[in-house]
Amino acid sequence: MLGAWGSSRSELRRVVRASQIDLAHIHVTHSASWWRKKDLMRICERNEVPTVIHIHSGRFDDFCSGFAGSSVRRTLRRTGRRTVVLEQRWLDRLANWIPPDSEVIPNPSEPIADRKGHQPEGTLKLLMLSRGDRGKGLDFATKVLDSLLSREVDATLRMSGKIPKGNRDTRGGRVEYLGWVSEKRKAELIAKSDFLLMPSEFEGSSMAVIESIVNGLPCIVSPACAETVGEKSLVLGLGDPEEWAKLVQELSDSQRYVEVMDDLSQQAKRFSIDVVRERWGAIYEGLMQEADASNDSY
Repeated sequence: MLGAWGSSRSELRRVVRASQIDLAHIHVTHSASWWRKKDLMRICERNEVPTVIHIHSGRFDDFCSGFAGSSVRRTLRRTGRRTVVLEQRWLDRLANWIPPDSEVIPNPSEPIADRKGHQPEGTLKLLMLSRGDRGKGLDFATKVLDSLLSREVDATLRMSGKIPKGNRDTRGGRVEYLGWVSEKRKAELIAKSDFLLMPSEFEGSSMAVIESIVNGLPCIVSPACAETVGEKSLVLGLGDPEEWAKLVQELSDSQRYVEVMDDLSQQAKRFSIDVVRERWGAIYEGLMQEADASNDSY
């Protein structure tokens, strides 16, 4: 990671000094990511390159609550920068640190799987797409599976991301640890699964949930993904996996399943690539106009 940052830093210095770019778009999360990216912001500022600071972290408010908050506030309010967050909740939570003109633009996605007419049949196929890190809820998801099995519901669970170390209980082959998956494999999983589970403790704006919505895969999520999914009926707390199992079973009814897919098709419009591209175009154009006006004033 440090090697990639070092080479990226050198390349950024080269292209800005050679006037080869007009605008920089920097993605940033919390912790070490902030301090690395802050250095890249400084390079852009010294060379008068307008910069978008695009915050993706699901824990940026916790980060700002510590000693880093003053650094974030000073850095983001510098001239020639525009801050963008992923959801309205981040605009609200970060109000003490980000500029008043910060904007919300969601991550876009597009359909990658053919799920037309899909219905749960036979074994219920549950899916989790995540890095597998602490806080993503892999153990909780397996407890949801256990609850379904205790209800004599035939079900399986597939989980992507980092494979846990040590002995892994596969529930007699009903849990499959996939490791990292390719885009092609991910499309296959989304096409064939019946539900996505996302019991995360925190999220910036889950791409797995967004991809689920866009592809019409019903998803049940924790409060960390409530704004992302946009349907209150699909949001449950993390206190009781039994409640998740009940909802999975309820939504497996053929009529309810169709209703959920229809609801998600309306939510999917928010993540249209064309819509998001237009909004980014407005941000870029506005920054360039401000830069031109500033140069004309000298």
